[in-house]
Amino acid sequence: MSNLEKRLLKLTRRAIYDFEMLKGGETIILWVSGGKDSMLLGYLLSELRKTMKEKFDIRAVYIFKEFLIDCDIRFEEKRKYYEDVLWIPLEKINIQLPEDSKLNDGVWQSCTWCSYARRIAMMKLCEKYGATKICLGHHMDDIVVTTFMNMMQGRKLKIMPPVNRMRSGDITFIRPLSYIREKEILRLVKQKEIPYSDCNCPVWEDTMRNKIKKQIIWENEKNFPKYTENIFWSLIKDFRQKYEKIGYSM
Repeated sequence: MSNLEKRLLKLTRRAIYDFEMLKGGETIILWVSGGKDSMLLGYLLSELRKTMKEKFDIRAVYIFKEFLIDCDIRFEEKRKYYEDVLWIPLEKINIQLPEDSKLNDGVWQSCTWCSYARRIAMMKLCEKYGATKICLGHHMDDIVVTTFMNMMQGRKLKIMPPVNRMRSGDITFIRPLSYIREKEILRLVKQKEIPYSDCNCPVWEDTMRNKIKKQIIWENEKNFPKYTENIFWSLIKDFRQKYEKIGYSM
């Protein structure tokens, strides 16, 4: 096992314990996009559950978005890896959309609506399998970029939280990769030769998220190497002070 793999396993375990993401006997729904983040998350969780005291069950789900163009992630390749290597069942779900959905306006639909539709589908699967946790592959960079988006578009200081317990209902969103940088994920995926697909969303290049990542995050890191990490940890400190006492319900 490489030093990088040991490090990312340690950081994933630390995030899980810091925010009490998992409890023994739980079933979690893991959303698999087919990208590097969700593919590595599946691998790390499969390794951690071999040694963690809290034994938990994982059901992975790929949500097929037929309303987008060219979103084939070579599903059978991902399913084979998840089921034959990780011993995690991977199910394919097709989102059924109402006729008046904004997502039917064409390719240039709202990313918010796309995310909303997928989460509704995952919540329904929680009911089906008796799961209480939805596991997402967002990492440190995603959390910082999303916070910038909330500030620039929503005029509010709101973090994408490592854990978010819904105030209504029993579902909790967890992000075990919160302490890990995107560049580390890419390095380990390539090192372990884990199959993944690059982002093939047809609107990705023009999204606010991508512009913030390239024009703000990456540019500032040229002069301030710890730029992303320092912003992240200041956000986490503020988040824990505000929400820890109420169980991270937002």
